[in-house]
Amino acid sequence: MSRRDRVALALKDVLPIMLAYFPLSITFGVLAAASGVPWHTSIFSSIWIYSGGAQFMLISMLDTATAPTTIIATILLVNMRHILYGATMGPNLAHWREPLKWLAAVGLTDESFVVTYNRAAAGEKLAPSYYLTFALAAYGSWIAGTVVGAGIGEIVPSEAAAVLSFALPALFLALLFAGERTLPHLLAACTGAALATLAGLMNLGGIGLISGGLIGATAGQLLYRQRSRISKQAKS
Repeated sequence: MSRRDRVALALKDVLPIMLAYFPLSITFGVLAAASGVPWHTSIFSSIWIYSGGAQFMLISMLDTATAPTTIIATILLVNMRHILYGATMGPNLAHWREPLKWLAAVGLTDESFVVTYNRAAAGEKLAPSYYLTFALAAYGSWIAGTVVGAGIGEIVPSEAAAVLSFALPALFLALLFAGERTLPHLLAACTGAALATLAGLMNLGGIGLISGGLIGATAGQLLYRQRSRISKQAKS
């Protein structure tokens, strides 16, 4: 596949994510403006933090005058899952030059991880032209939406903007159903969702995201290995 074809494929793969990121980041910009966050600060947060969950959480914590140390610790805790993403993606980028690996890390979000890792798991070799096109397009969509949201924040009621917040869970559900739908994957998704929901009801913050991801993935992996072992024994 030529570089031009890889870029075209990346743009095709990332388009649904861009369409979801844009209204969601508009929502963030509007809510940030309604909370008194200066427009340049909300745009800078999309450039520097680039994490929807952390940025929405940041607005909530600023509204409640949370201590800066608590804000930083919470954002780091929420984003710890990216360490797992990086460790998983690392072997697929081992043939890249070092600067490109660092650039790839900037664009590693939940959605980009799901789509690009599924391609790697299917046996495709991840080329920089594909991955970086994908990552930069999603990143640009998020920043562009924030710019629009911050610009119109003063004229759009925050209640109206909050309606668009359904875009994030809708995007996750679409990615979930578009991926593998085996019993181990179903167990991992249900276990993670149950733990994250339970932690949310108990007001445990980002702990539910991390524990749900770790325990759900572990449960799915254990079931996958057990089924593989049984299958091999049946064939032998």
